[in-house]
Amino acid sequence: MSQNSPKNVAVIGAGPAGLVAARELKREGHIVVVFERENQLGGTWIYTPHTDSDPIGIDPNRRIVHSSLYSSLRVNLPREVMGFRDYPFVATKKPNRDPRRYPGHREVLDYLNDFASDFGLIELVRFGTEVGYVGLLENGKWKVSSRKSENDDHVVFVNEEYDAVVICNGRFTEPQIADIPGIEVWPGKQIHSHNYRVPEPFRDQVCVMCHVHCSLERFNVSNLVVQQY
Repeated sequence: MSQNSPKNVAVIGAGPAGLVAARELKREGHIVVVFERENQLGGTWIYTPHTDSDPIGIDPNRRIVHSSLYSSLRVNLPREVMGFRDYPFVATKKPNRDPRRYPGHREVLDYLNDFASDFGLIELVRFGTEVGYVGLLENGKWKVSSRKSENDDHVVFVNEEYDAVVICNGRFTEPQIADIPGIEVWPGKQIHSHNYRVPEPFRDQVCVMCHVHCSLERFNVSNLVVQQY
C-alpha cells in the first residue's frame, strides 16, 4: 500500500503479530483499527489459570480459552532473538521484571506492553471486541462484523467496511489431537497440554505423555510434572 493513499485497515488480534503489523501500517500513514477480543493485549502470552471446558478439546461447543501457557513456563529461546528488529528484547531495571536471558512468560507480556505503549498502539485497539465475520464485497472492500459485550445482557453488533484486513488471531486455540486406536474406551483421565497449567492435580499419579506436535515443549511439561513429584 502506497504512503500516498492512506487506507482503512483492520487488524484482527493484538498479539505480537497484530501489534507489529499495526505499528508498520501506522508508520505508513494508514488508519488502523485493531480488534482484540480479550481485555488486554498480548495474545498467547496472556496467562490465565482458566482452561477449556473440555480438557481434551474435542467438543466443538466447549468454552474456549485462547492461551496455552502454563504457570511456570519460561521461554526456550534467548531473549536476544525474540525481540522485534528495531525494538530489542533487552533486560530492564523496571520494578518486578525478569532480567534472565530465558525469562518467564510474564516478561514477554511486559515487553509487548512496552512496545505497544512506546509506539502509540494502545489507542488503536478495541478491547473486548470479537470479530465474527470477514468477507470481500463487490466494491473490493472488506466487510468486518464484530461484537462487543457492554455488560452481561447487552451486546453491540457492528458492521464496517475496510480497504484491507490483516488476520493475526494466532493458531494455538485449536488443540491437535492424537489419533490413538482404542483411546475412547480407556478409563483414565485425559487432558490436552493446551489445558495444562500447574502440576498439582497430577500428584501421586502415573502420567503418560503422547507427543504429537512441538514435542520438545511437551517434553518440558512432562519434566515439570516429574520434577515436582
